[in-house]
Formats: sequence, structure tokens, C-alpha cells
Amino acid sequence: MDEDALYQELLKTETRVPHVASGALRPVTEYARLARTRSWRQRWDATARVMGPDHEVTGTVWSDAIERSLAEQGAAYIPVMDAPVYLDRPIVLRGGNRLVAHADADIRLIVGAVGTCLVRNAGIVSGGYHPVELAAGADAGIRIEGGIWSDQYNERRGQGGAYDARGTVPGARGMFLLHNVTDIAVRNVRFRDCSSFAIQLGNARDFVVEHIVMDETADGVHIEGPSSHGIVRHIAGKTNDDAVALNAWDWEGSSLTFGPITNILVEDVEVPPGLVWSELRLLPGTKTFPDGVKLDCDIRRCVYRNVRGVHTFKMYDQPNIHKPDEDFADPIGRMSDLFFADIVVAGIRAADYYDPHSDGVFDICADIEGLTIRDVRFGYRPGEGDMAPYLVSVGPKSLVWPRGPSPDDGWKEVFNPRANPVLKRLSLGTVLVPGPDGQADCQPHARPTDLVHVRTLTPDAIARRTPERGGTETGHAAHHRTPPPAGTTTGRIVGPIEVASPS
Repeated sequence: MDEDALYQELLKTETRVPHVASGALRPVTEYARLARTRSWRQRWDATARVMGPDHEVTGTVWSDAIERSLAEQGAAYIPVMDAPVYLDRPIVLRGGNRLVAHADADIRLIVGAVGTCLVRNAGIVSGGYHPVELAAGADAGIRIEGGIWSDQYNERRGQGGAYDARGTVPGARGMFLLHNVTDIAVRNVRFRDCSSFAIQLGNARDFVVEHIVMDETADGVHIEGPSSHGIVRHIAGKTNDDAVALNAWDWEGSSLTFGPITNILVEDVEVPPGLVWSELRLLPGTKTFPDGVKLDCDIRRCVYRNVRGVHTFKMYDQPNIHKPDEDFADPIGRMSDLFFADIVVAGIRAADYYDPHSDGVFDICADIEGLTIRDVRFGYRPGEGDMAPYLVSVGPKSLVWPRGPSPDDGWKEVFNPRANPVLKRLSLGTVLVPGPDGQADCQPHARPTDLVHVRTLTPDAIARRTPERGGTETGHAAHHRTPPPAGTTTGRIVGPIEVASPS
């Protein structure tokens, strides 16, 4: 497949999701009669952005006014006000609605509405128990733009983003919860101090998410299957997990729907260098529903360009850490026709990373057919300074954590040591690395294939990672009671690695 042709095809998505002129939208202040003054107590200090002493907050709740504006105009405009705009429930958008906020409008969820999302669409369909049909009966033509949005970190009471106060829809974890949608755009939004994903979007077709800033969020932009023809670009800021994730498969309770993700452009992403969570994820798999029905959750035809500050592309199988023996992909996921270009790798020391065994920027434990990586610039010499030694590493992964606080609780696997992933049709372009002796100027690596590695795991190697077998996993103080794999597992690279001449 030709990368540039696919890139141009994916760019056409934006022509199907055009900008809509805001026009002379009437501000929600015209509905001020519906706004209500309320007082409540909270410990979150929104000015210092930390937990503090319990104190009283008095603010104006604009939920009714925004709802009335949407009902009468099909739109709501939130201007800058002298005080924060408070919500006591999610804003619900229907097909064709526009929600526009001034760039500096400060919009917060009050503590009394703990746990809910900030914005969602009306036609969400749950797919936790059965497959869903892509964008069937979807809310179409929604536009969201502007504003600084916060759930005040949910007072540190756990991950918010619920569909409603009752948690009606399992798997809802987004500040903006947008599922079963088409022709939808989210633009120019800042998420500040959010306890959950900034945007959770899935069961979607023809979507654009762009110019998004994360200013302390749990996760960034999560795209969930089934989804097709989307653009995610101009994404920046600090998250506490994946900045951008394509999760075709996911854990039970962590996603609203499951299914293939195809035809996606991820472009111009910048994350803080050296941060543990400066990662991007691609997670395919095979979903097994409660009735035994299986669904392929493949990821296909994706282009990533201009990603800066990243240390790891997580492309590996990962069973549900809360119940790894019950909720896992069977078989492991598949991906095809993936293109990565213009990648600036910042790196992270193994001692500073939660997975000290991670050894590649592209950390792969999935079946892939067609992976192209070109124009990569390392900020370090691979393998030096306790940094990942490889650009690409393919194979099973193992990391053991205790099941609970007691030594009798035993161990659980974080990853999948039983997998035998296969990578076919790997193509490498120019890879730049710093020169020897601390030279600042990067030079083309003479043999990029030296930066490609195949991992192999043996039962004894996994067992040795527990303390009683000489391992050094931090904080583990239990006995190894989960048997390792029955035999050796390994990754494979099929066919010659195509290497382009340095430009």
C-alpha cells in the first residue's frame, strides 16, 4: 500500500466534517433567569490545583440555561464570565447541535455531580454485551468547540466520566463521551484537571478531533472500535496515561463498544519528553462477549505523522489487570498497513518506567502485516543511559505484580507471556541518532536493522522475575503462585526487512 496515497485519502475525511460558521449565536447569558446559585463544600482547590482543606464554594449553575438554549436554538454559546460556569449534570447533545465556548470560558463540574462526564451525545448505544453496528442511528453533525473544561479531578475520588449519576452505561470514562456518532468534530478545547479520559469517542464514522490541549488529565483521546475515517491531530499536553489511544479491543468496563478501527490519521502530537506517560497506544484484539460470541477487533490502514516527545508506542496485547484470567483477547489482535513518519523519540530510563523490561520504541506483541517506520530522530543513542536499545522489538511480554497485599494472594501477569506474535513486511526509512561522544548533530544510523529485535521468553526466565527466584520487581512481596507458560514463546519477523536509503 502506498503511504502518501493513503494519507491523501484520509485527509478527505475533513471535507465530510466541515467547519460550521458560529454565526450570531445567542449567549447562554440570555437565559440567565434559569441559572441558579448554589453552595457546596469541596476539598479541591481549583486555584492551586491541589487537594486542600474542606471549604465552601458558591457558584452559578448554568445547566438549565444551556439545556434551554440547545432546545430552542439547536446551539449554545458560553461566553467568558466573571466567575466559572458550573454544571451539575452532563450537557447532552443531539444531531446537528453546536456547543461553542469562548476559548477562555472556565467550565467546571460541581462536586455534587461527582463521577459524571461533562458532555455526551444523546444516542449512545452500549456494546458491552454484544457487537454494535457501526454508527447505526447515529447522532450526526455535532460540533463542539472552545472552552476550558474540568471535573475538578473528581475530588480524587476515582475515575469519573460516567454516562450519568447512576452509572447507567458501563465503560463510560470520558469527559466528552461521544459514541454512536457520525460527521462530528471537537476542536480547540482545553481539558484541565480531569479525572478521566479527555475524549472517549467510538462507534463513530467521519470524525475530526483537533487542537486539543490536555492540562493534567487521566488519559487523552481514546478512539474505540468500531470506528472508521477519523482524524486526530494537533494534540498536546500532559496526561497520566496514553495521549492518543486506538483501542479496538479493551478491558471489560473500560470501553463502551468494541470492534475494528480503520482509516485513521493521527498527526502532530506533542507530549512532554521523559514523562512516564508520554506514550501512544494501539490495542487490537478479539473480543469474547458473555454469550461466547467472538468479534475481531483489528486495526487497519492508519497513518501517524509528526509525533514528538514520545518514548513508547504500545502495540502489545494486555489482558485486564483486574482479572487477567477472565478478560483477555483470544486470540491476540491483528493490525495491518500502519505507517509512522517524522517521529522524535525522547526516551525514558528503564529505572523510571513501570515496565523495566520494555526494550523498544515500537513495543509489539500483536500480529502485524505491513508496518512502515521512517524519518525517526532519537534524542539519545539507543541502549545508552538505560534507554530502550531498539527501535522495534517484537515478542511476548511478561511483568509480574502481586494480586493483593498478602503474600498468600499470589501473582498476576500484567502482559501476555503466552503470545507468539508475527510481524510481516517491516519497512524502515531513515533513522537518525546522536553522534558518538555526545555530538549534538544526529546522523543516519548505518544499519537500521540492528535496531530491530525479536524477544523470546522461557518459563524459567519469567519465574526468575519473582523475588524468591532472585528477581528485582519493585515492591513485590508475594509468592509466585501463577504458573508460567508451558513452553518457550517468541516473536517472529517474516520476510526480509526493507530498508530505504537515507535521504
